[in-house]
Formats: sequence, C-alpha cells, structure tokens
Amino acid sequence: MPGIRTWAESLNATVCGSGSRWMVLGHGFGTDQTSWGAQVPDLLRDGRRILRYDLAGATASTQAAFHAERHRNLFGFAEDLLMLARELGVTDAVYIGHSLGAMVGMLAANAQPGLFSRVIAIGASARYVDDPDEAYVGGLGRGEAEAMLAGMSSNYVAWANGFARAAVGEQGAGFGASEFTDCLLALRPDIALGLLRATLLSDHREDVRRLDTPLYVIAADPDPVVPAPAARWLAEQGRARRLLWIDAHGHFPHMTQPERVAEALRECLRDPDDA
Repeated sequence: MPGIRTWAESLNATVCGSGSRWMVLGHGFGTDQTSWGAQVPDLLRDGRRILRYDLAGATASTQAAFHAERHRNLFGFAEDLLMLARELGVTDAVYIGHSLGAMVGMLAANAQPGLFSRVIAIGASARYVDDPDEAYVGGLGRGEAEAMLAGMSSNYVAWANGFARAAVGEQGAGFGASEFTDCLLALRPDIALGLLRATLLSDHREDVRRLDTPLYVIAADPDPVVPAPAARWLAEQGRARRLLWIDAHGHFPHMTQPERVAEALRECLRDPDDA
C-alpha cells in the first residue's frame, strides 16, 4: 500500500512471548490491541508467541491503512489479517477474537485453511440485524440499525456517550462506560461510522456455515449487543466444540471480568486438537 513499508508497521503489530506456536488476538469495534492487556499474562503461560495488532482505522496511527472502499465490509479487514500473517510467517495459530474481530478471524480462516488451528470467538455474531424470514434473532431491526448509524452521523459525541453506556454494562477491572466513551471519541468519526456500518449491516451466516476451522464460542450473559439466540446460532451453525457462557453483563467481558474469561479461554485451549 502506498506510503506503508510493512503490514506490521501499518497495523501496529506487536509480538510477545516465544516458541514456535502462534496465537493471534483480534480486537473489536471501539477498542484496540490494548483491550487484551488483562488476558496476555495468562495466555503467555501457554508457551506461544502472541501477535496483537490494531484494525485499520482503529487508532490514530492506523488511519492511513483505512480505505473506505477496501474496508466497506469485513472482508477487507480479513485480507489485512491475511497479509499481516503472511508477512510474519504465522500459520497453525490459535486465533482469539472479540466481536467484529472474531468474525474477521473466521473470514480469514475460510480464505486460508491451515492459518488457524482453532478460532475462539468472544461476543461474536454472524448478523446483528434480525431476519424474520428465517426466524433469526440478531438483536436489531433493520430500522433500528439504520437509525443508530444516522444518529452516529449527525451527533457523534452524543451517540458515543449513549452507545458506551448501553454496550459496556457493568464496570469492572477499571473499564466502564466512561472509558469506552473515551475510546470511541478517540476514533475519527467518519472511520468509526465506516467500521460500525461494516459490522452492523453485514450478514456472515453463510461464512459461518462454511467454517471448517474448529470454533469455540464464549458469550456474556447478558450481552446487550449480541443476544443469547445469536450466540447460540453462531455455536450451532459453526459447529462449535464449546459454547461457554460467562456470568457477566456487557459486551466486553474480557475487560470487565477478565478472570472469568481467562478461565473460559483456558478451557478452550485445553481441548485436544483431535476432539
């Protein structure tokens, strides 16, 4: 890409740990790679090299990597991940993703079999908009999704404050609605709108059904962004080996209730490869 020397530089890639096995962490909308800070020390005990990176546009330094056309849907972000993995020689890795970052990992897994040995999805959804014709519950009516995007476009600051209060739920481990509001306000509004539109209006149900990589689903109960029927649909249609419910209110359990998520991740990682 013009003006960018490497994908690792363009996406702020950081690597910690050692060993020949990889683990990749993908963050969700409104956060960046630092959202995994509470999980990394525990994950390092698994004896892997951990790769974290920022989605294009998620931070000030990755704005140059965001292109409205390329990133009009989640496939563009999946292609970024594939290019980064190829550059760093990542293969047969465990992928842990939150929210839209989880779906990015699934799309990348479909595009390049063998890239990931398993995908662990936290707070993920194949589709956020209801589909009455298929009795699918995503959590939002089409009109509600469009209204959310319109509100975001007309008054970003007011929208950010309201969305943060609704999405975070309970505060814990130093992360709450005010901290998430700060994260949202640090985003460039037009990029934030593009990121959220790519997420809310996507429909990746067929991609989930095509997934051959072993899937593990971790869901907060309750999650105001991903209702329980959407989490169950993802686990069932993605033929997940585990669906683990976390007793936590909100869309960011890995940040608000890190110990509960850490235990769920350990359970997923203990599962033998040939299960």
